[in-house]
Amino acid sequence: MKNVTVLFPGGFKPITGAHMALAQRYAQNPTVNKVIMLIGPKERDGITRDTSIKMFNLLNKNTNIEIQPTNFNSPIMAAYEYLFELPEDTQGRFALAASEKDDDYVRVKSFLPNIDKYKTVGDRSGRKIPAGVDAIELTVSVDPLKYKDGNAISASAVRAALNADAYSKFKASYPNYDESIIKNIWQMLGGAPTYGDVMGVKEWFLQELESDANELFEDGGYMTPKGSEAHSKKIKKLRKALDKQDTEDGFVYNFDKYPKTIFGAKYLNEGGLAGHMSHPFDMNRSQSLTFADFKEMIQRGLQGRLDIENTVTEKTDGQNIFMTFKDGAVKFARNGGERVNPLTVKELQAKFAGRGNISDAFGEAGTDLAAAFAKVGLEKLQSIFQNGKVFANMEIIYPPTKNVISYEAAYLQFHNLVEFDEKGKIVQTDLTGGAVVQKAVTDANSDLQNTFNLIPPQKIKLGQIENFQDYQDALFNELDQLRDKYNLKDTDTVSEYHKSWWRDVIRAKANEFNYNIPDEVTDILMNRWAYNIKSPNVSAVAKMIDNEEFIEWMRPFDKKDFKKYIKDNIQPFESIFLKLGAEIMKNVSNFLAPNPTEAVQDIRKEIAQIIRTLRSTNDISNMELLKTQLDKIKRLGGFEKIVPIEGIVFVYGGNTYKLTGAFAPLNQILGTLKYSRWYLLLNNRTYKNG
Repeated sequence: MKNVTVLFPGGFKPITGAHMALAQRYAQNPTVNKVIMLIGPKERDGITRDTSIKMFNLLNKNTNIEIQPTNFNSPIMAAYEYLFELPEDTQGRFALAASEKDDDYVRVKSFLPNIDKYKTVGDRSGRKIPAGVDAIELTVSVDPLKYKDGNAISASAVRAALNADAYSKFKASYPNYDESIIKNIWQMLGGAPTYGDVMGVKEWFLQELESDANELFEDGGYMTPKGSEAHSKKIKKLRKALDKQDTEDGFVYNFDKYPKTIFGAKYLNEGGLAGHMSHPFDMNRSQSLTFADFKEMIQRGLQGRLDIENTVTEKTDGQNIFMTFKDGAVKFARNGGERVNPLTVKELQAKFAGRGNISDAFGEAGTDLAAAFAKVGLEKLQSIFQNGKVFANMEIIYPPTKNVISYEAAYLQFHNLVEFDEKGKIVQTDLTGGAVVQKAVTDANSDLQNTFNLIPPQKIKLGQIENFQDYQDALFNELDQLRDKYNLKDTDTVSEYHKSWWRDVIRAKANEFNYNIPDEVTDILMNRWAYNIKSPNVSAVAKMIDNEEFIEWMRPFDKKDFKKYIKDNIQPFESIFLKLGAEIMKNVSNFLAPNPTEAVQDIRKEIAQIIRTLRSTNDISNMELLKTQLDKIKRLGGFEKIVPIEGIVFVYGGNTYKLTGAFAPLNQILGTLKYSRWYLLLNNRTYKNG
């Protein structure tokens, strides 16, 4: 006789193949009339109850299994409350779902006597379960579904697979289901698209991109009313959480901690010969920075005090080049070899010949610089450039070669002076050197040339942002969560977080192969993948490992896969500093672009054109890149946080850093996709930048 209702309560964030298998096993019992899955309200890692219910509707094909929401996160409480809410005349037998080989079987043992008590005595409020309810023990003798490594399939494992972008692990969480359903659920939960069905993936991306773009473009590119309301709710929730924290002993800002630093500051430059200027979160910089340093930077930035150690300048969006004065002539360098043997004006023009606007930019820059310095006295030039030992790091800003930011005039901007030794290594950098060079040409009345106006570094005005304390608390809270994940302190370097993160990744993979990995091997691999320390080589490391499966995983991971993990490792810190940069940049003034509103509108139009062009292609990788970067812009607050400035350059602790805000994702979209071959061909364009 089918008169048993099985209650199966849980969080189900998300529902897994193991959940469905247990429900199916009960539904097949000849005494069971119905299986009711009771799903609690608590969200887990962004997965909501509504999403899990949608998943259930895709996974379930048995009409005897249904899912119902409950207001209780505790599974056992959800089951009791379900019975309390039944009509008084209810008759029937009820069982609590559990495998007799599962840990949940323990709660069944207390379920039966408690139901009897609640039927006769009632609970503390005097409520009673209907007398006609009969609680029975009904378990299934089945092993929980497991992965190949022997671990049980679980919601937490599915969430981890999503976070690690591990589709194969995710797929293994739903055995015996059609892959089309699994892919649908993967994408529903925010997983990156899979590449088996190009057209299917294309449609998914176009749908996602249209949604993202519409949200960004509505209301002049500002946050939509719906987005604004959701954002306000999040802020209220965050403030409520922060109010509960004890901030008595919170971070104390120290304005007197660092001395002014001008000449000789270590400088990490940008582009060409200059190399790469670092964000604070970049791995090569965070080895020496502590969590307290990050908080100090955040507080200085939000208070408009990043100029404590040196003037804050604009990071402009042009073409980088180094120039010097050697053997009586102005010369140029874009790489290390040219630093030793710098190019003459004619050699520079020949190097960039035949490349359209880019040829004009470098060619006219060479001509104008030669003309400008011809008016400066030889003694002055020798004192600045020391016959080629010192170079001026500078930017060519030429409107026809626009990358992202629109400038209306052509500028040659001097950033700083850099002294190199005979091997091409930096000896020291004069952060005020740009102004020194500029003064020399201005004194000679040669700063206005035929094409370019020669200018010094653009000094940026900062001010304290509105709601300073709220933004600081929010960013500090994100940092504290990262710090506390590995039981670190504010005085610990951020590199300790990165090391612990990588050790977790390596040990987790070793556990999959039942490999008891020695600490020495863990640390060698951690240093190799996190800090690019390539000694010992892979072959030598393999000889230290006595597990063939782990070796087979390690070799391809070392060649390519670890690069994605680097991004995952850095991402939470990148997010914090992009938010910081976006908020600071919105509050700066005195930047070089003259018309901020038009510049932002130009950016919106170019993104819209890229999306239109993508519709006529099957370029899934570029669709993925575009969606990823649009998501970043949305998380930063949409086009409201975009200003016509690439970023700012500031000094902290004697080192130079940059903040870029919304420019970073914009550069990926406009600086990469706009010059993709498919885009240029489909829009009948030529390569502007060579």
